[in-house]
Amino acid sequence: MRLNIFMLALLSLLVGNVMATCLTIPQDKAVIQFETKIGAVTFAHEKHAGLSITECMTCHHNHQPDDTVMQPCHECHKHKAEETDPPKTKTALHTRCIGCHEYTVAGGQQAGPVKKKCKLCHVK
Repeated sequence: MRLNIFMLALLSLLVGNVMATCLTIPQDKAVIQFETKIGAVTFAHEKHAGLSITECMTCHHNHQPDDTVMQPCHECHKHKAEETDPPKTKTALHTRCIGCHEYTVAGGQQAGPVKKKCKLCHVK
């Protein structure tokens, strides 16, 4: 019993340390603009990081707790030439963003756009 309580306390400490490291967003990344051919998409990075359903690893799936610099999405999500390549940036972001918004709305909470209408996110 004592071992279980100790392990639970240790796990809480570790998770807390990872989240504290993870939630430190540089001021220049608090709001991110993704420039696209059909208009800029504004992403409220700081706001999303503070949501209860969002973990940094949701989007930054290659992030390690001690990393200070994370590469932009398009560094890996360039193009999909091979079956094992990551999906293109457009596919990855559309799947991740819209999917999370749909999941959040289905859970009874408010979220960003869920309709697949380009101009809801892409603003010229």
